[in-house]
Amino acid sequence: MMRHHFKHRVALIAALAASVIGSSAHAGGRGGYVHQGAQISELQQRLEEVSPRSEEIQISDGALAKVISAANEVEISLAMIARKQARSREVKDFAREMLEAHTQGNIRLSALLRRLRIKAQPTRASAMIAGHSSIIAAYLQKQPAEKFDLTYMAIQVRMHAHALRMLDEQAIPRVKNQALKQELQRIRDEAASHMKRAQAIQATLAKGQER
Repeated sequence: MMRHHFKHRVALIAALAASVIGSSAHAGGRGGYVHQGAQISELQQRLEEVSPRSEEIQISDGALAKVISAANEVEISLAMIARKQARSREVKDFAREMLEAHTQGNIRLSALLRRLRIKAQPTRASAMIAGHSSIIAAYLQKQPAEKFDLTYMAIQVRMHAHALRMLDEQAIPRVKNQALKQELQRIRDEAASHMKRAQAIQATLAKGQER
């Protein structure tokens, strides 16, 4: 039952792309955005309805590490887009920080796994996260210039909130190797710092639009 529950919960992280885009589209209030949001919300529902009994998943340290690595890759891809398309200097700086932090995070994680002789193990969950990176990226790239910064920051707040929940409730309590557990705790603390800054930037941008 615990393994089934873990698989279902991590699958919801993969559905983050759909939930973020669907909520952003709904908030836009435009026909095109709402239509796209409805399409991706349907995809999210299909992902969330994946039966926990349909596939066993080994909750190994390698499997957990692969999920973290896949999440880092999503952040890297979005940061590269934001560095080019963001208009606000603060958003550009945040995107640069995300690019550097998550690139270094994957380098550090890979080095640790080699030292511990732990092999990252791809799972259905990590594959779904990687697959949905392109969905978020495509949506972000299509944002009009005046909406891009706020959309990117909304995505960042939502993604970091999901990451914190996954780390607190699933990954950190269940990782077996103590060195890897310490690294996940460091990642957790960094994610909390990133989310706090993302929320502050999001609030600043929202106030600017109200004027």
